[in-house]
Amino acid sequence: MLRVGIVEDETKWIERIRQNLERYSSEKNVEIETGVFRDGIEIVENYRADLDVLFLDIEMSSMNGMEAAEKIRRKDSEVIIVFITQVARYAVKGYEVGALDFIVKSFSYEIFCMKMDRICRQAESNQVKNVTLNINDDVYKLSSTKILYVEVIKHHLLYHTDEKVLETRGTLKAAEELLTGMGFAKCNSCYLVNLRHVKAILGNDVLIGQERLQISRAKKKEFVQAVADHLGGI
Repeated sequence: MLRVGIVEDETKWIERIRQNLERYSSEKNVEIETGVFRDGIEIVENYRADLDVLFLDIEMSSMNGMEAAEKIRRKDSEVIIVFITQVARYAVKGYEVGALDFIVKSFSYEIFCMKMDRICRQAESNQVKNVTLNINDDVYKLSSTKILYVEVIKHHLLYHTDEKVLETRGTLKAAEELLTGMGFAKCNSCYLVNLRHVKAILGNDVLIGQERLQISRAKKKEFVQAVADHLGGI
């Protein structure tokens, strides 16, 4: 299932993209679910981090696509953004918000199909590593590769990334289950470490970025082996 959002204020282009998606779905045997948002404000105010792809018009009256994309990226680092534009040069700035691609509004189905092939490959890759977190009334989606480590304090989980810390309620066991198969290991009862970010093991500490986390005596042998296995698999 590919969940697609179309953010466009002109009906003719909404229908054009929707028809192309339906044709692509039929020809490629890809199940696609489509939602429509009429302007940037609507998508930003209602964004739930549950979409795989956003076709986002750059030029809209209430809030342009670039501004909307910047706000969406604060909640969702992984949604695939494809800008829709009248003029190709307007889309160049899109790479600042991690846009995958852009389409010019005179596009043919053949061009659209090529773009969708690339989108589907990226979406398949994303689905393997994405993590969705419920925080207060918001939903955040991020790549597990961007998580440095998870910390538990009482009944709160802190997901440390190189950009921010996301806090939610839960147990370290629940975080372990969520991140199973994604290259994480416990160094003690308080920390679940992303092995790809281990810089060094210094005595009874593990260096993650600029931080040193303590390795418990009970976990040291198992943790050191997990680091070695990870390095051997790279």
